[in-house]
Amino acid sequence: MSSITIPMITQAHRLQKDSTLNFRTKLQKSIRLSEKYHCNIHLKREDQQQIRVFKMRGAFNSFMSLTQEQKTKGLVTVSDGNFAEAFAFFCNHFKIKGTVFLPEVCFQWKIEIIQKYGKDYVEIRSVGESFDEAEAAAQEYIKQHDRIMIHPCDNVKAIIGNATIGIEIIEDFPGEVDYVFVPVGAGALAAGIATYFKAMSPNTKIIGVQPDGAASMKASFDAKKVVRIESMSRFCDGSAVKTVPQITFDICQHNLDDLVVVPEGRVSSTILELYNQGIAVEPAGALAVSVLDQYASKIKDKNVVCLISGGTVDLSRFDEFKEHSLLFEGLKYFFLIQIPFRPGILKSFVSLCLGPDDEISHIQFQKKTNRERGPCLVAIEVAKKENIKKVMENMTKMHLQYEVVNDSKELFDLLV
Repeated sequence: MSSITIPMITQAHRLQKDSTLNFRTKLQKSIRLSEKYHCNIHLKREDQQQIRVFKMRGAFNSFMSLTQEQKTKGLVTVSDGNFAEAFAFFCNHFKIKGTVFLPEVCFQWKIEIIQKYGKDYVEIRSVGESFDEAEAAAQEYIKQHDRIMIHPCDNVKAIIGNATIGIEIIEDFPGEVDYVFVPVGAGALAAGIATYFKAMSPNTKIIGVQPDGAASMKASFDAKKVVRIESMSRFCDGSAVKTVPQITFDICQHNLDDLVVVPEGRVSSTILELYNQGIAVEPAGALAVSVLDQYASKIKDKNVVCLISGGTVDLSRFDEFKEHSLLFEGLKYFFLIQIPFRPGILKSFVSLCLGPDDEISHIQFQKKTNRERGPCLVAIEVAKKENIKKVMENMTKMHLQYEVVNDSKELFDLLV
C-alpha cells in the first residue's frame, strides 16, 4: 500500500497557500441538481483553476519537491494534454527547461495552449498514436539526455498534491459529507482524495466514475490486478488511458467505495446541462455529475459533492456533444432505408412518416436510373422519445424496408 500520510497532504496544502498563486477553488451549491435529485449537492469547481484543470495541484507539488540539481538537469513529462498544460505553466513560472511528449492524436488547440503556457521554456514533441507510445519515447529520451521525469499519475507527489482538494471540501462543506463523486482516468485524482477522506472523514462514501469508452481502472478492478484494455475511446480525453499505474490501482482499490461506469452519451447530456447553468466543462469534468442518475435513490436527502475536474474544452466540440446526447436520450435515429426511386417519394416519406414536431437532420442517397430502389441514409430527430415508434410504424405502412444503424460505430464516426 501507499506510504502517503496526512502530514504530507497538509504540507502540500500549506505550500499552495504560501505561494503567490491561488489554488483554492469554490465549493458551489447547485440548486438545480439539488432539486432534481432531492438532496444537497455542491460542485467542487476545479475548472476554476488558473489553467482550468485540477492538475495544477499535482504539478505544483511535484515541482516544489525538486532539488536544485534536478531543476538544472531539465524536466520531462508525458501527457494527453491536461497535465502537460500544468507542467508547461510551472516550467515557465519557475524558469526551468522542460520537454513535453504528447501522442500525435492530441488536439491541436491543446498543443497551442501548452506552448502558450510554457513559452520558451518548453519543447513539445508529438510521438506515437497513444499515451503508452509517447511515454516510451519520453523514457528513452530521459535515458539519453539524463533528464528528470515528472509523471502525471505514476507519481506520489502528484497524488499528494491532488489530495489537497479533500482538505478544502471538508473545510468548506456546511456539515458532514455523505458522498463524494470523483472522475477516474489513470486514478491519481481519486487516489489522493480517497486517501484523505478515508483518514479524516471515514463515513464519507468515495465513488469513482469512468467513461464506458475508457474504463481501464474498472477492468483492473474486475480482474483484481492491473490490466491493459485493448481498445479505447478518446471522447473523454482527460481520463482516457489504456493502463493505470500500479500505485493508483492499489490506492483506489483499497479506498474507493465504488467505481461506476457511465455511457459517453450520458456525459454529453451532462455537458449540455451544465453549460445551460453557466458551467463549461470538458467530458472528463462532467463524469462526477453524469453518474447521479445511477445513484439517485442512494443520495436522496444526503450531502453530496461532485468534483468538476476541468474545463479545458474546445467549444467547437459542442455539436459533437449534442449529437451524442440526442442519440443517448433516444431523440435521434439513423435509418438505412431501401427507398423506391419513384417521383415524389421523399415528399410522401416526410408527410406520411414524420410527426408535426419531427424533422430530418441528415439525408443521403444517390438515384440510379437503372435501378428500382436503393439505400438511403436518413437521420430523424424526434421531439419525444416515444415518437420514434410511430415513425417506424409509418415506414412499415409505406412498405419501406429499413434498418436502425445507431449502434454502428463506423457509421457514427463517419457522421459525427
